Amino acid sequence: MNNRISPATIELLIRERNKGKPLRQLGQMFGRSHEGVRQLLAKNDRSQVTLLPESRVAAKLGYPEGWLARLRKEGIINPVKPGGFWLYSEEQVRQIPSLIAEMRRCEQCGKPRPLSYPRFCRECSQYREKHHYESLSPEAKAEHVKRCLAWRKANRERSKKIHSRAKQEVSG
Repeated sequence: MNNRISPATIELLIRERNKGKPLRQLGQMFGRSHEGVRQLLAKNDRSQVTLLPESRVAAKLGYPEGWLARLRKEGIINPVKPGGFWLYSEEQVRQIPSLIAEMRRCEQCGKPRPLSYPRFCRECSQYREKHHYESLSPEAKAEHVKRCLAWRKANRERSKKIHSRAKQEVSG
């Protein structure tokens, strides 16, 4: 095998390593051993990439590891797992705060939401609690009606009592 590698190939190798690819995978891609790839990178890449474990990344950024796991499971970030634990490149670590900020937005209005609110901001949560039915999608409303009709059919007597009490409150 020819030991000379073009500068474009070395540049591609460096770029792939900076994305977090392990040496063995790079070696397979370029037809070299992982040690050969490591030596090439050491010789040609002045900015060696440091891969950090997930626990250290979480501690460094101040986020729970579960948030990183969620980003990873949703395919938003792609760390490498060469030996049983997830490793992140410095570039990925820099992107994580903005990705988490985007993940922490209200599903209804898009404003940032507090940590204790899992899907919606305070205002949207309060609106949804007061106007639950109005905030449902048409499919959810149809499902709700179907469940109500099934309940009424199964509980005829209770349904009649509730209906008559509601009529008295409206008229009285």
